[in-house]
Amino acid sequence: MASFFEKRDPWGHNLSLWVVVFMIFITPVLAGVLREIRQENNVENWLPPDDPQSKVLAWHRKSFGIEDRILVSWEGSSLTDLRAERLKTLLMGTADEKGIRHGGSPYIQEVVTPQDAIQRMVEYRIEPEEAQERLKGVLLGTGMLKIRLTEAGKKRQEQTTQELIDKAKSELGLVLTVKPAFKEWVEMVDESEEAETIKEPIDEDEEQVDFKELVASIPAHDFQVSWSRMQPDAELTNQLKQIALSLTRPSILPEPLAASSEEKTDSTPLVQPTLIEDCFFATGTPISISIALSNPGDADHGAAVDAVKAAAFKAGIPAESLHIGGRPAAGAALNRMVKKSSWDTDYPAWQFHKRSVTLFSGLIGIALAFFMLRSIRLSCIVLLVSYFTTFVAVSVVPLTGGTMNMVLVVMPTLLTVLTLSGSIHVANYWKHAAHVNIKTAVVEAVEMARAPCMMASLTTAIGLASLITSPLSPVRDFGLYSAIGCLISLLMVLFGLPSLLQLWPAKPPKASEIDTRNWQKLGNALSRHQMMVSLSCLMLFAVSCYGFKWFRTETKVIKYFPDSSRVIQDYLFLEENLSGITPVDTVIRFDKNAQDNLNFLERIELVRKIQSRIEEHPEISGSISLADFRPVSEPLPEGASTFQKLRHAKRVNETERRVRESLESGTAKSFLHLADREVVLEQETANGARSVPVNEGDELWRITSQVAIMTDLNYGDLTRDLNQVTQSVLRDHAGTTHIVTGTIPLFLRTQEAVLESLIKSFGLAFAVIAVVMMILLRSPLAGLITMLPNLMPIGVVFGLLCWMNISIDIGTMITASVALGIAVDGTLHLLTWFKIGIEEGKTKQEAVAAALGHCGPAMWQTSAAVAISLAMLYPADLLLVSRFGILMCALVTAALVADIIFLPALLAGPLGSLIETSLKKEAAADVPLLQEGKATMPHLQHAIKRAQSEKTFET
Repeated sequence: MASFFEKRDPWGHNLSLWVVVFMIFITPVLAGVLREIRQENNVENWLPPDDPQSKVLAWHRKSFGIEDRILVSWEGSSLTDLRAERLKTLLMGTADEKGIRHGGSPYIQEVVTPQDAIQRMVEYRIEPEEAQERLKGVLLGTGMLKIRLTEAGKKRQEQTTQELIDKAKSELGLVLTVKPAFKEWVEMVDESEEAETIKEPIDEDEEQVDFKELVASIPAHDFQVSWSRMQPDAELTNQLKQIALSLTRPSILPEPLAASSEEKTDSTPLVQPTLIEDCFFATGTPISISIALSNPGDADHGAAVDAVKAAAFKAGIPAESLHIGGRPAAGAALNRMVKKSSWDTDYPAWQFHKRSVTLFSGLIGIALAFFMLRSIRLSCIVLLVSYFTTFVAVSVVPLTGGTMNMVLVVMPTLLTVLTLSGSIHVANYWKHAAHVNIKTAVVEAVEMARAPCMMASLTTAIGLASLITSPLSPVRDFGLYSAIGCLISLLMVLFGLPSLLQLWPAKPPKASEIDTRNWQKLGNALSRHQMMVSLSCLMLFAVSCYGFKWFRTETKVIKYFPDSSRVIQDYLFLEENLSGITPVDTVIRFDKNAQDNLNFLERIELVRKIQSRIEEHPEISGSISLADFRPVSEPLPEGASTFQKLRHAKRVNETERRVRESLESGTAKSFLHLADREVVLEQETANGARSVPVNEGDELWRITSQVAIMTDLNYGDLTRDLNQVTQSVLRDHAGTTHIVTGTIPLFLRTQEAVLESLIKSFGLAFAVIAVVMMILLRSPLAGLITMLPNLMPIGVVFGLLCWMNISIDIGTMITASVALGIAVDGTLHLLTWFKIGIEEGKTKQEAVAAALGHCGPAMWQTSAAVAISLAMLYPADLLLVSRFGILMCALVTAALVADIIFLPALLAGPLGSLIETSLKKEAAADVPLLQEGKATMPHLQHAIKRAQSEKTFET
């Protein structure tokens, strides 16, 4: 039967021509499709909607009307800073006589300043100082550690400061940053022409808080210090305070004795005056503003963040002093960084390696192809096929309604290098065939490459497709689209590349270019020492795998940014000076029975008690609930008079009425919800899953706590602690229960899903590929042994990561299944030519040498091209892309070592014997059938294929 590349159309043209015409035709069509591609990097959408934690979070957000919020602060801000009110007005607009706002930003729904919150608390008869303390760690920060010097310290302030810096460095390992003492912000009218003075009308009926008095209450001090990951209540902070208070001047004599040195005796005491009088944190500076996004703002986080920055500049806040945090801010920064990894216009065109790390990675691979193939025309064809495959595969994403995400962004580079790998294999087959006969080279190259390339592409696709089992949507998308791209790559390697070679053939190679004597020598050496090599590789494999006992995962999006990025600097400022960025909510449920047993004020005090216990946790910077907007209620004393009871009941009823009236609008709507339908919520805890039923009419009280995201805090431990603290208070009150929800439990569930994905996807890929190997080698034991060189790269690289205590994130997780598929590529090529050698009657040592001689050059060339290309992703600012590149480089390198060292040693030993026995049995079974004329088509095809293989190998 004629090959595809030997056939002609009715007009006498090669079919290759129509393949190339089709490629040219679809190019402009797909280019238009690519313009419609969109990005989606919302971590809350990673889990499927039917996941229990996703259901709880969705119910929680709908019940309390929670919107995405941005936290804004700036250096030197305080409660007397007029820029806070200006920023609010610029974002919200000004209200007319009917209360309708004009101007403002369409991306913003609500702006809450600490001044607003304190003013609201004061209206409910809470003292301003108490209100300020309740907002600590939420909207008000304690700022840096403030240092007050003694008179002796003031006389030598520079030396004292330097001594404190040196001691903190030597004894605690802290690098202190020293800043001047806090100064109240004073408006300079001519300071900025851009600053706009916009004032809201003041309601004269309201009791106005004297914020100047609150700021003036901050104790006097001489300078401030801060350090990385600073936390006011941490043990490290207390140690630094002790060091500071222990600083003294060098020993001196008392003043009366200093004047007359001859009066000095051995008993004269030496005076060591202290240098630092006090060191403390003070609530009130800096301040932060909480900004809720509208529906348009939630749909476009980047535009919302830009609107906040523009308004802050108009309000007179310098851009370098502004700090923005929150999930929308991180999401917008992530989208920008994902785009920049593809094309960053901040760098000039001549700095191409920085302008586009992904494109530069692909170009490095192509440059390596030029070097290795030693043919400009052949390299250009390989380049064209590699990039065209990536172009088509990426176009599938918008064609199917998909979106790009931070995981999928590495797919183009991966497909480029995978296609490059297959193309180099085919190009090497073509060079061997063209050295004999240039006219039949394309047909013979495709015939030689078809079986191993198909098996390699299919096994790689299986490894990628196994990721579809993941509950995480970015991983599923990556697995699906990459598997599709792998099949497109196979078509291009077996049809696109040969078609271009047939229409535009390269020059036949020189004899020196296909000299494989060194590879055959390596094969002979490995065969002679196969036992030692095999045991060494197994030992390395086992020691590396021992590191899995320290395996851990990481899913915080903020961890994908480099420390030098602006978003990291913003988060560090906010968490070191103000509050934790990540909210975790504890929802307290009171059913009808609990509402009857506890009056409204008692329920408020119970919530306040739980909140107070939660705030004692060292990782909680602060919390807020409806109880913060109510004064503390004293319980009715025993033996109270009838008048006292009636008065207390009236106060309870009046408080409940006012709160319930404000559920539609006002403060209460975000902290108290009356259930309007029945629902059963499922939540995983340290003691297993538990159900929390919510019935119509139940009261749901929300306590929001702020937690740092930049620390190495174990969110599982935090969630368990919050459950225990809350349960310890509620256990004595029938009809009460609680549930912990928010972003932190979602992160915890996502971490678990990462681990589940890694195990399930890798297990499935291993099982399917192992079955394929068993069928291919016609021996279950041989199939399992063959998987050892394919498992070794993953075991060694991931095991060493665990040894080094490096967490596995969503980007590194996907590399395991990908690497398994890539490792099988070289294995299949080597096995194919080893079997051919055995079928020719060669010994195992001769077959190993011949197989390495034939496959070795292509294997190291493809591995070098892939590994070095992917290593070029390492400088990417987005750490997910950077880690993916360097980890894939390590895995591909380890796979090369396994395929050219470990596998040949196994083939020269027991694995080769199993394959040899299997082939002899198969050949013996075919002989009588051929002699008797009873052979079926598979038997005939196998005999013909064996004869062709022998002829090809001899050639």
